[in-house]
Amino acid sequence: MAAITAIAGLISIPVNAQTVVLQIGNQAPPPPQQDHRWASPYQSAVWIPGHNEWQDGRYSWVGGYYGYPPHKHSHWVAPQYPHNQSGYSYKPGHWSN
Repeated sequence: MAAITAIAGLISIPVNAQTVVLQIGNQAPPPPQQDHRWASPYQSAVWIPGHNEWQDGRYSWVGGYYGYPPHKHSHWVAPQYPHNQSGYSYKPGHWSN
């Protein structure tokens, strides 16, 4: 599982974090909630929009926050909720180069 470090209310997820895909079933994610973006704490911080996460058998809303790219050219890849004949899956967001 990806190591998550919280520093001053900001989260950093390593680029080499193993991608986890969870099978959810037929429960589609709820619509996104309104996010209230605040001023960046400093220039290299990246806004990561709020999203639904699959936790303990249900979706939980995680509000937007600023994260710090692990490398200069890293970018945030938003979580995905692909659907196929088996139902929905959840792929957590992550940093990519």
